[in-house]
Amino acid sequence: FLGEQLRRLVERGIRVYWTLGRSDRFGEWVDAWQPPEGVVRFADDSVSRAIHRRDEEPLVQILGTSSTQRKRIRLSQFHAEPSGLFAVAVAHGAADAEALAGHAIGYWALGGQHDRRDVLRGGTVAHYCGSPQGRRPQESGPHGCTLVEVDSERNVRTRFIPTDAIRYLDQRVAVNESTTPEQLQEILGEQIVEMLGDPFGPDLLVRWIITGSEALGTELRRGKLAGDLKARLRADHSTGRPAAWSISIEAESTDAVPPERFEEQTLLGEFLRTVRHYAEHADEPIDLTPYTAERLAEGDLASLASLDRPAVRQRVLDEVARLGLELLSPQEPRP
Repeated sequence: FLGEQLRRLVERGIRVYWTLGRSDRFGEWVDAWQPPEGVVRFADDSVSRAIHRRDEEPLVQILGTSSTQRKRIRLSQFHAEPSGLFAVAVAHGAADAEALAGHAIGYWALGGQHDRRDVLRGGTVAHYCGSPQGRRPQESGPHGCTLVEVDSERNVRTRFIPTDAIRYLDQRVAVNESTTPEQLQEILGEQIVEMLGDPFGPDLLVRWIITGSEALGTELRRGKLAGDLKARLRADHSTGRPAAWSISIEAESTDAVPPERFEEQTLLGEFLRTVRHYAEHADEPIDLTPYTAERLAEGDLASLASLDRPAVRQRVLDEVARLGLELLSPQEPRP
């Protein structure tokens, strides 16, 4: 597939300058496949220079390197020749704006981050174009490519071109305490219709985050409401083109558990004090094996208690405390 796409470009007179990152693992398949003629692949871990020409006229000098490791870009290796040609650097890794600005390079084409962002604007532009397709729910929002245009005065202008066929979205929906489940379903349905307004747009994978209603939040976390809403939304909006598939419907996490709840002489208080103990003793293992199925003993669930992932452990304990507060507090009927 890659070879076919590269040939399509070369056949149209478009030269390709290709820098690879660690995850490309080019060395593992280079013996079985070579890029088509007309594709310049920059070497690993050293900067080389190519002159891009149009009708034999030199237009731009391109400095590029591939990287087999996830590391900072070695900016000291990038030296633009004083030929008067506009200079483009192509590299994979991390770099800060101040260091990039100190080089006589007009545009830095950066790889190694999945989200699109500018590092530097002005006389020098440095830009991560991101991945052309979001690959997981955490990579929400549009993904695509960046078209870079340089005018005769060497001003650089970038333009985003979406290319994603499927788009992950985190959609926050504000409601109030009087909002009913039926009204929430109507609100979400209306938002989906609006989001699918472009008939040529990508299919959507939506994670809904509901804010503003403690009563609805409790129902979404405790009961069947989240599952029922997902089923209805999927049935109504997943068969068209483009389609929308609701991944999850969650209530926004509430604030931290009030300190006085930890001191209650109740089952809840005892539970919260146990959670607090493990939070305060980060070096103490949490043995989940008596409470989990054997097939989960070595999976992601068991790894949450790992001592070598303190940030994950603390986040899980915070969620456990909030969940305990919900499940072990008296449940008031919905008005």
